[in-house]
Amino acid sequence: MSSDGLIFEAIGIFILILINGFFATAEISIITAKRSLLEKLAKDGNHSAALVAKLKEDPDRLLATVQVGVTVVSTLASVLGGIAATEHVKPVFAAIPSVFVREISEVLAVGAVVVIISYVTLVVGELVPKTLALHHAERVACFSARPIAYVSEITSVFVKILTVSSRMVLKTLGVTADAKRGFITEEEVRFFIREGSATGVFEEAEAELLHSVFDFSDTTVKEVMVPKHKFSAIEISTPADAALKFIAETGFSRYPVYSESLDKIVGILYNKDVFISIEQRRPLVIKDLLRPTYFVPNSIMISRLLREMQRRKMHIAIVVDEHGDVDGLVTIEDLLEEIVGEIEDEYDTGKSGLIERLRDGTMLIDASASIRDLEDAGIVIEEEDEEYNTLAGFMLAKLQRIPRGGEFVAYKGRRYTVVDVEFNRIVKVKVEPLEAKKTKKNAGQQA
Repeated sequence: MSSDGLIFEAIGIFILILINGFFATAEISIITAKRSLLEKLAKDGNHSAALVAKLKEDPDRLLATVQVGVTVVSTLASVLGGIAATEHVKPVFAAIPSVFVREISEVLAVGAVVVIISYVTLVVGELVPKTLALHHAERVACFSARPIAYVSEITSVFVKILTVSSRMVLKTLGVTADAKRGFITEEEVRFFIREGSATGVFEEAEAELLHSVFDFSDTTVKEVMVPKHKFSAIEISTPADAALKFIAETGFSRYPVYSESLDKIVGILYNKDVFISIEQRRPLVIKDLLRPTYFVPNSIMISRLLREMQRRKMHIAIVVDEHGDVDGLVTIEDLLEEIVGEIEDEYDTGKSGLIERLRDGTMLIDASASIRDLEDAGIVIEEEDEEYNTLAGFMLAKLQRIPRGGEFVAYKGRRYTVVDVEFNRIVKVKVEPLEAKKTKKNAGQQA
């Protein structure tokens, strides 16, 4: 065969490799194209964008179509490559003055052609097209959607057979093929947020806000509530003068009202109702001003509670444990803080001072500080199998008794020392590195 035949075959093989590249580009671009951008393009009148969205709805059919195209193209390229190797490259090796080379000239010819075709296919037919598709997914997808749709129609019988066959094999492996399955998980979204923050796409505050949205649905009300011993409440039989003095001293806008003990909350007193009663010169009787109490279990997720409080138009809820005893209270501001960060409302007046950093590097911490407050300060306490949400709960779980001042717990390189106890309740805990404690002891011995 003449050199013209070799050129013809080389051009044919190169064209087939380009077609292979087109299929590779189409596959990657259509799968990775963002639905939000496609919807915007479709609304702007781009019919190809609507077609891309339709192809994305049935990924199994799309992949089968691409595979049929790639298989046909690869087969044709192999045939042309075999012809070229036999008729044009083999004579070149056969002309080499070596008996051994002449005997394996056909093998060498085929090997040379395979290496060349494989190299060009990898570069021109795979890597370059797929890279372009990743960088310009929506544009490339719109360009390739119509040809892919035509190929899908022409090869519909083969595509159907491949789709059904692949689903049958998947079914035997226990995998259910779902055309509408999600292509992204929460963990992947979190990864994208971290990457975006690292590269400057998101500011740090924006990244924290996005992470907070995901954490919001995984947090129980017990983790964010104000504990029972921390909130201010009014006994229902409190005289009017005493109640007014208490409201003036504490300055809160809403108060739980109880009968005999805090486990018997009978209603919520709004200070505005008190002021209205005074303005209208009516006798101030607490029980006549009470509003209904909204009780919630301490296991409820705060995402659900927020929706319920919005629906009921409630600003405060009383949290109860599994026995029905009062565990604490939560305001709608407490819930919103989990997304937007600290909001200084009346129940948060002392929260910013829960953790005091001393000059020697140690920390003096209010024992009511939650595990999450400690994490924000860089102190990681794993809850393991224990049920505690505060530093006090952690100390009680480790010591297994009501401690006295001076007792300590050594945990993960830190020493937690009880500083103050009131009425069997841990009030303050000092936290310091164990190494620092050892250094101080050694220094004392040397002196």
